[in-house]
Amino acid sequence: MKHSRRSFLGMAGGTAVGAAVAGAGVYSLTGKSAEASETDGNTLVAGVNKTLDGVSSPQFTKLTPFKDPLRIPPTLRPGTGGIAEVDLVESDIRLHSQMPTTRLWTYAGYFPGPTIETRSKQSARIAWTNDLKGTMPVKAVWAHPDGPGPGLLPYNSPGSSGTIARPEIDKLTAWTAVHVHGGHQNALNDGAADFGVTPGNAQLAEYANDMAATHLFYHDHAMSVTSLNVQAGLMGHYIVRDDQEDQLHLPSGSYEIPLAIQDVNFDTDAQGRLNGQILAKRVPFTDPMPGMLPRSVATLSPFTMVNGVVWPYLDVKARAYRFRLLNISPTRSYRLVVVDEETGKVVRGAMKVIGTDLGLLGAPQTIDEALSLSPAERADIVIDFAAFRGRKLKIVNTIPGQTPGAALPDFLVPFPEVIQFRVGADKNDAYTLPAQLSGQFQKLTPADVPKDAVERFVVLTMDKAATMPQIWEMKEVSNDTELGKGIVQIAFPDGTKTLRRVAKVFEDTTSFFAASDTWEKWNIINIAPPNVPISHPIHIHLMNFQVVNRRAIDSSGMDYDVEGTKTPVTIGDAVPVAPEESGWKDTITVNANTIVTVAGQLAQQTGRVMYHCHLLDHEDEGMMRPFVVMPPAINEIHDMQME
Repeated sequence: MKHSRRSFLGMAGGTAVGAAVAGAGVYSLTGKSAEASETDGNTLVAGVNKTLDGVSSPQFTKLTPFKDPLRIPPTLRPGTGGIAEVDLVESDIRLHSQMPTTRLWTYAGYFPGPTIETRSKQSARIAWTNDLKGTMPVKAVWAHPDGPGPGLLPYNSPGSSGTIARPEIDKLTAWTAVHVHGGHQNALNDGAADFGVTPGNAQLAEYANDMAATHLFYHDHAMSVTSLNVQAGLMGHYIVRDDQEDQLHLPSGSYEIPLAIQDVNFDTDAQGRLNGQILAKRVPFTDPMPGMLPRSVATLSPFTMVNGVVWPYLDVKARAYRFRLLNISPTRSYRLVVVDEETGKVVRGAMKVIGTDLGLLGAPQTIDEALSLSPAERADIVIDFAAFRGRKLKIVNTIPGQTPGAALPDFLVPFPEVIQFRVGADKNDAYTLPAQLSGQFQKLTPADVPKDAVERFVVLTMDKAATMPQIWEMKEVSNDTELGKGIVQIAFPDGTKTLRRVAKVFEDTTSFFAASDTWEKWNIINIAPPNVPISHPIHIHLMNFQVVNRRAIDSSGMDYDVEGTKTPVTIGDAVPVAPEESGWKDTITVNANTIVTVAGQLAQQTGRVMYHCHLLDHEDEGMMRPFVVMPPAINEIHDMQME
């Protein structure tokens, strides 16, 4: 089903933010092969973003930070009662002016895809048409796990020299499933990993948007290739607005900017010059064996893109700006710090957090030094540049105890740069953040969780060889249960619980069934060996939650050979919850050897959805499980039948 492209009203490409016409009808954003916008009155046809000039062949072995302007995607506002049509197309887009253009898979020719903007409680219908041709544009390789370290390990350097080829990736054609992360949509519309579509077919989806104002995002979610598809370019921002937010008069228009942060690597030619091709260099726990794929430790890359530009700059006025931060990296977590380039010092208190994954906080919270984001986490922040007229500030990635802005090769962060802000010299009106943001926000405590909330247990751990991260779905059983394979005991303050593993891979029988619009309490326990202290960001579909408890654990009683505990895991000291994770969430970082308890209410939507690790390599390799949400009366019948 094709419709006129001229029914889309908005800005295409460039650094402007556009709008789509409201009302019934079909709004098409196809982006097919047009290199510039075609105008028809106020109507613009989406085309490939060509804002960056640059080299046409490989010439540079290094990239210059802050050389190119930030790219801001166009905005699509789907009308009520109509269908917005977005084609997935291949595009050549420049990611840095010192590299040739990069072949990408995109939404409508843009990377990131168009920012979809909706109103709360106004549903949107979108037809995502897979019109991708040819094979995967990303070059995928394995790095040898025993690199020369410490220092700049081979998997965190440009180029594929010395790596192990992945011929199974070279022949991949496009299989896509679009997921609006954090959104409320029935399972048929959720972009389930096993609901992918092939070229020439469309995914038709309806999004309820029945939530408070927030910053979601959309990305590909296809089984086994999510990481590669996202690295290939398939992601975009999704913003929900409401009347309450409008009344706060937060920075808006050109002073509100979504920022997708993503680490990236590039291949090189024979002379070591960067050729622009995205390189997915996974680090396996062990070298690949013929006919077998090893499990991935991580995909960590040396460069950082913001909205698809490596180390961009943004010209800002000396006034307050609102930035909607998103970490869309496959694996890398960021610890972001604002630095004054003139002094080299951290600008403490520069970032004010006003919202988390799923909406506004009750009041702004000041970041003393650093703001941390794991993959899929968002932070809604305000930075006021009024005191920095004519100066340059930058956001850098850092680690505790390290001088911000210094190179961090020993910690796999060879280049700390993220984005530079060039502040204008003109004086602007002063801005004061509202002292109160969301009047409906309430910080949950354990006492606030309804006593009839369904309690669940999930264990994140490794296999017996410590080479495969796993997600274990657990069921509480009698404490008299004999210890052994798949049995984990945890000594909670109010008594020991014995848990039996009922599933550990996606294909195992579904065992979590839930009633829509009811409260749930999930205990997520990360039992990690001392030599593999991996943190996992866990995303639960269709559930808005808050952290109600986070504590360290002593997991020395875990016997990996038995895949169970020989003595109970014990609960230790409380672990702080940072301002950027203190509100409503859909993804939470579970650090090694901690237990995180989250609680919240399931959405009204129903069906078979998922929860999983959002380290995309881990998700692709099995750290994902389905669960089924049903209307309460149906769930009650199901429970009776299962007894």
